[in-house]
Amino acid sequence: MLLIWPISFGLGIWYGEYAMSAVTGFGVTITVYYEQQLERLDKQEAIHIRDAANSKLMMFVFAALILAFSFGVFFDQPQVPLLDTIHLVLGALLTLRGLLIRSAYRAASIVLSKEIRL
Repeated sequence: MLLIWPISFGLGIWYGEYAMSAVTGFGVTITVYYEQQLERLDKQEAIHIRDAANSKLMMFVFAALILAFSFGVFFDQPQVPLLDTIHLVLGALLTLRGLLIRSAYRAASIVLSKEIRL
């Protein structure tokens, strides 16, 4: 599935349609894949990783909203295609959440692999 979405995105750009839904699908694929990787850890560690990823994501969202608001107000660009924007933002946020989970999962698995078991 990780290969299908970039190919679909490229074809969507080429033909001028379905590009933004491919971005959203790519984000969903990455998020779901790394959510499944969290099932290998214990419950408390998985909850901690999800909470950390969600808090970082919300900080990013608020910073992006402030930037978008200032760009829209100061540069007088109030019109953007709504459906394309929703797909692009949703795909980018889901991809970012999946990548944040991936980095935390790798850090947790490295810490677990360094433990000496007798």
